[in-house]
Amino acid sequence: MSGDIQQKRMTEGKAHVQAAEKYMKTSFFKWKPDLDSAASEYTKAATCFRNAKAFPEAKDAFLKAADVHKQQNSIFHAAKMMEQAGLLCKEFSDVEGCVNLLERAADLFHQNGTADTAALTLDRAAKSIEMNYPNKAAELYDKACSISELEDKSRQCAEFAGKAGRLFVKAGKYDLAAEALKREIEFHHQTENFPMINRVILGIVLVYLDNGDPVAAENFFTSASNRGTGEDEFIQGADELIQAFNDGDEDAAREVLSRPFVKFMDNCFAKIARSLVIPAGGGGKVGVVSSSSTNGNQDQGAQLTDDDLEEGGLC
Repeated sequence: MSGDIQQKRMTEGKAHVQAAEKYMKTSFFKWKPDLDSAASEYTKAATCFRNAKAFPEAKDAFLKAADVHKQQNSIFHAAKMMEQAGLLCKEFSDVEGCVNLLERAADLFHQNGTADTAALTLDRAAKSIEMNYPNKAAELYDKACSISELEDKSRQCAEFAGKAGRLFVKAGKYDLAAEALKREIEFHHQTENFPMINRVILGIVLVYLDNGDPVAAENFFTSASNRGTGEDEFIQGADELIQAFNDGDEDAAREVLSRPFVKFMDNCFAKIARSLVIPAGGGGKVGVVSSSSTNGNQDQGAQLTDDDLEEGGLC
């Protein structure tokens, strides 16, 4: 866009803002502001500023339009204006402002009774930050899951809970990760998605073991294994891994963790599998081939390479 056209759009935007401010004023002969006209003018101003690539000014105009809509008790339209303001924040790298406004927009959508739109708005906010702010993104996915649960949307809930759990793993929040992943299992059970249940069960076992809590891993597996299908390789692998971990049998654990279905799990779980340590492993990593020297004091290992770890998943 040429400079002349941008300047023209800026001038038009400022004129719309002035018109909106005029509609908002009251006087002796005008007791109430003209909210409909003011909201329309602020929206037109925001559009002009956006076309002129004056994104901060466009954001402010959308927020003013949202405020006017709230005064009219038009919650849905207020949410839409706030959503637009949040999306504009991405244009000038205001990530915090983007997430904050999208979260507020989602709250308004939920208040208005449009839960689906609220959940999708949170999903959009989470996606924009999950690479750099996995902990906050996980919280947004968890919130989206809770909203979808009110609408009995089990598949959507499972998706959001799973994203939250995997991002909590990436952020090192293992307790929160386990809880989110357990919720994912329950939602998959409602839709009888047994293959995904089996995968998540093994993922949670890996999380507990990496967190140094084999008792919790075994207790969880005992209670959750009936949710999946017992003949599945993921269930059998989890069972064998727990047994090897309790026995301090590094060779058996290495054999389980080197199986293809483990390597090709979501990347956050595959990374745990690659670096998992068992108590009797002498401090070495599971996934390391060990051999004793003749004097029994030295170990040599060949660790699984990064090429063995397939990129994929959320983290």
